[in-house]
This record gives sequence, structure tokens and C-alpha cells, in this order.
Amino acid sequence: MNSFFDKIFRFLRTQKVIKYVPKNSIVCDIGCGEDPYFLKKISKFIKKGVGFDRKVKEYKDSVIELKKLKIENKIPLEKESVEVVTLLAVIEHLNNPQEILNESFRILKNNGVLILTTPTPLSKPILEFLAFKMKLISRDEIKDHKNYFWPRKIEEMLIKAGFKKEKIKINFFEFFLNSLIIARK
Repeated sequence: MNSFFDKIFRFLRTQKVIKYVPKNSIVCDIGCGEDPYFLKKISKFIKKGVGFDRKVKEYKDSVIELKKLKIENKIPLEKESVEVVTLLAVIEHLNNPQEILNESFRILKNNGVLILTTPTPLSKPILEFLAFKMKLISRDEIKDHKNYFWPRKIEEMLIKAGFKKEKIKINFFEFFLNSLIIARK
């Protein structure tokens, strides 16, 4: 269950990311969450959105398709089938982040874009304080964090997945507590 503060953080993250999603694009939101907020928010201006998450209920309409999936190795989409892949506050939860970045590259069309947000190591004590001491954000979500990444580490992983260094753009937001990384195939 998301708290008021979880919803605020999700809203702020969405506001940072939404401008990078081209109109009429096909989007794959990996780790869309139980409530696929981002896909709902962009559904009016995209052609199609597919969301994957272990907690989401299966659903399909004319624009959005949600599939229950434990995100580990393979994303069940065709090679070069989407124009945008989003991993919004997801990579820190994955057991095999490199595999999912490899899969993201595989399913992206040429010139497609990967949009990734993740907390930096600076955020770890703050998130743990907010979750475990103050009980203001989801304890389960923070407890599920497997890793905290500096942007340069993600850049290395993206290059290993096939992205070119010169097509990777790194930004910080929320006082260097989160990274926003845009990688174009």
C-alpha cells in the first residue's frame, strides 16, 4: 500500500520523465507497479503501452496492456518492438539488473529511448529513515532494494547492454538523491 509520501515521490518522478516520452509511441513500462500510474498518466498521448510487474493485475484495453510477470531475465516482447522502455524506480529492486538492461536494449527499436530512474547511494539512509523510523513511506519497498547505483555504474551497465556512451544522458533530481538516465539506441 502506497503512503501519501510514496504518491508524492511517484508524482514527482513522473513529472521528470513524462517529457521524454514521444507522442504516439509504443511504450514498455518494466516494473509498472500494482497501480500502473505512469502508463495511466501517458495513455492519452501514446499509441500503446505494455506494463510488466509481479503485483499488477492482468488487464487490456485499446491502449494499455498489463501483464503479471516476475521481472528476472526475459521480457516477453519481440526484438525491436517498442520505441520507449521505462524503468522508473525499478532497477534497484532487481536481482539481475544487467539482464533487464540487455532485454531493454533488445526490445527497443533503433533510435528508441530507455528512460530510467533510480535512487543514488546518498538516498539510502534517508529512505530507510523515512520507511523504518518515521513510517512515512513503504517499508516493504525499501526493504526490497537490492542495490543503490551511482549513475556512472548504470552508464557502464548500459554500455555493456549495447548502448553507446555518447547516447547516454545523465541527470540528477531531488538534490542528488535520484538519477534520471536517458539512453537512446
